Amino acid sequence: MKQVSSGISGLDEILDGGFTRPSTFIIAGMAGAGKTTFAMQSIFNAARNDEVCMYVTALSEPVAMINNFMSKFSFYNVSLLAQGKIKYVPVGVEIINKGVDAFASFLEDESESIKPDRIVIDPITAIDMNLDKNTLRRFYYELFVRMKSWNTLVLITGEFNEEDLLKSELSYISDGIIYLSNDLKNVRRVRSLEVLKMRGQNPLTGKHTYSITKDGITVYQRIKSTPHKEYTKVRIPTGVTGLDEMCGGGLLRGTSTLISGGSGTGKTLIGMQFIIEGAKNGEPGIIVSFEEDEGQLKSNAESIGHELGKYIESGMIKVLHTSSSELDANAHTLQLISIIEEMDVKRVLIDGIYGFQPALETSIELREHIHLLADFLKSRNITTIFTNEQTDLSGNLTIAGNGTSYVMDSVIMLRYVEIKSEMRKAISVLKMRGSNHDKEIREFEIGDEGIEVKLPFSDYSGIMSGTPTKTPGEAFVDAFKKRR
Repeated sequence: MKQVSSGISGLDEILDGGFTRPSTFIIAGMAGAGKTTFAMQSIFNAARNDEVCMYVTALSEPVAMINNFMSKFSFYNVSLLAQGKIKYVPVGVEIINKGVDAFASFLEDESESIKPDRIVIDPITAIDMNLDKNTLRRFYYELFVRMKSWNTLVLITGEFNEEDLLKSELSYISDGIIYLSNDLKNVRRVRSLEVLKMRGQNPLTGKHTYSITKDGITVYQRIKSTPHKEYTKVRIPTGVTGLDEMCGGGLLRGTSTLISGGSGTGKTLIGMQFIIEGAKNGEPGIIVSFEEDEGQLKSNAESIGHELGKYIESGMIKVLHTSSSELDANAHTLQLISIIEEMDVKRVLIDGIYGFQPALETSIELREHIHLLADFLKSRNITTIFTNEQTDLSGNLTIAGNGTSYVMDSVIMLRYVEIKSEMRKAISVLKMRGSNHDKEIREFEIGDEGIEVKLPFSDYSGIMSGTPTKTPGEAFVDAFKKRR
């Protein structure tokens, strides 16, 4: 057996190195999923590597029409046809009408004549559609037994839904099955590929998204599960006055922290100060944003006295901005990983978790994606802050992190507190694995020089009881004097 490239960008890594030859693979899916594009891209790229390929089509369209359609893709090269690297073998109606034996013999004769390294039959369902169940079963068995003697890689396309495919004889007589889907998720169509079966290899399981562009199909593998590392005892500063003290001296390097709070509480600003503080100390960072672009983030940072633009220009900080409505979660993660490797990133801000939601169908998918992403970043010893928007401005703990708080090493809650008809901002550290932390609720302010965490609200005599005897300013001064 020989391992050969699939010819599909991003797929070989998922297939544990590519296809094996000889073998027979089913490329299945419903109409419009890209089965023919997959097959053509595979054989044209194989032909570039000096493979001889045979394309068997039972479609009603003439070969010229297929060529016209495929010529729009960059992988199409008409010279490969002229060189005889790719041979088109149309199956006429007269052959199909003669029955399955005639079709199998026809293929065998063509294979002996061309001696291909790779064969595509597109689609098998145009040939078997008029066969009864028993005849169809015999046809598949005889065809697959003959193909195994050809010492070639055979890709067979077919229009199946996943349930019918798993019930079909093809599911157990083939060596592998790749299923393409184009499902409606939320308000848009999402293309995904799944390896349902692959003999003798260990493919990456689960659904991987893919796109179809002028370059053909590109597959974006889902992020893999990564083993945890032991918690480090190295502390790194957040850049937020008072927050390091609350966290026992700073965040633990290589951990993930969720900052959850309502709109306007300062989640993004704390995250940016964290990234800028790293840049000041020679630690490259990435800001992943789904709402605000680079210009908006720079303006926001300048409003609190921080020069984000300076560090972006120097290459210490990179902004990765993607609109949620256009997001492919897998492609986005691969892009993030590429930047991490290129910059040797030490700090990451994911602002915020809700940005992944349009690309993921369920809350379970969202939690799994965040879990895998957090594990990957920790495996690289990257310290990460995730932010999450809460609709409950008072900071209801039951909705912190859209169910993702349990995968985080630390959780910080921001909320509003009403004191004597005045809305104040409060911060509390809910958990911090591997470290002791401040258990009190503290006030914080956003000023011209950034965010500053102040005294615990418990020191504001009478304020939290709802019957303040002094103004907040008087209570703060008294509390400060007591602490001194």
